[in-house]
Amino acid sequence: MVQTQIDRVEQGLARVKSRLPATPVEEILLSRLIVVLGREYSALFDRLLRPRGLTEPDFRVLTMIFSHADGTAFPSDLCSSMAQSPANITRITDILVERDLITRESSESDRRRMVLRITPRGAALLHECLPQTSELAKRVFSCLSRAEIRSVIEQLKRVAVSLDDQALDTQADARGTI
Repeated sequence: MVQTQIDRVEQGLARVKSRLPATPVEEILLSRLIVVLGREYSALFDRLLRPRGLTEPDFRVLTMIFSHADGTAFPSDLCSSMAQSPANITRITDILVERDLITRESSESDRRRMVLRITPRGAALLHECLPQTSELAKRVFSCLSRAEIRSVIEQLKRVAVSLDDQALDTQADARGTI
């Protein structure tokens, strides 16, 4: 269970802090919570989607394509918005094309670019899955008020900016440009 995992992390951190008192326990616990909760939430999604032959990443790609007004997207857009490598997006889209949930064709304006388009079958599958995934999200976060949800979102966005800043600093360090 998730709470058991968190309890074990806290116990381990307490032992580390007793040996290294400067250990930033809350920050480490927060980072572990984010990882554990993300992994467990994805696992819940996978269990919900598996009977329909989808994984959580498949569903996210399908949803991202569907979210565009014309039901099309470029693989490069998916890479950046989903933080996935081009190879992984290609692997996922290959599966979705094979299942006739999306199509892939060359762009009319630039033959080097591929356009992904949701099919009627893909849209129908999303219409079936979205109410269930939305209900799952509501149940999981029902322990928080609307104000708490908004607050957590804003705080995590601030952490995202901090992560971006750290990534830039690390890149500069690696190049020796600090």
